[in-house]
Amino acid sequence: MSNLVRNIIGNNVKSLRIALGLSLLNFSIVTELSKASVINIESGKTGYNLNLLDNIILFSRQSLSDLSNENYVPTDDLRDKLINHYKNNPEFISILSQTPEIVYAVKYKLLKSDFINSPKEINEIKIFFEQFGWKYLGTSISNTLKRLPAKILISKHPSKKNTHVYSKI
Repeated sequence: MSNLVRNIIGNNVKSLRIALGLSLLNFSIVTELSKASVINIESGKTGYNLNLLDNIILFSRQSLSDLSNENYVPTDDLRDKLINHYKNNPEFISILSQTPEIVYAVKYKLLKSDFINSPKEINEIKIFFEQFGWKYLGTSISNTLKRLPAKILISKHPSKKNTHVYSKI
């Protein structure tokens, strides 16, 4: 397998993991791979074989063709589809039902909603996530939003010192 294909697959596996809201550890558990194997796949390193991808394909219900496609984008509802698919598998459902990684919450819930069309404080965003049963620290939310300068506008609060408000660009 060429380095280009390994990099495409690696990027797509990482996108898939993020779209599922899973940490490296939880993704490795549900795919029955070692954490090191997942890291190697995501980084595009050599030294893994296609058989390792079978576990990812089997769990995620995505095809090798999908994962090797340069234009692959996981569907917005992939996590929900897998939760429904694995509803009778206690091990998988316990992992998929946990609070997702903050990047998932921001990318697939906050940015897909109209909630942040107008400026919001971190406490308001925390409450938004709590409606899904998810609790995140304000600093975690703030740090994640700061890493999205193309999608999030960060402004000084109009009346509170040392406070910012966040909105979609």
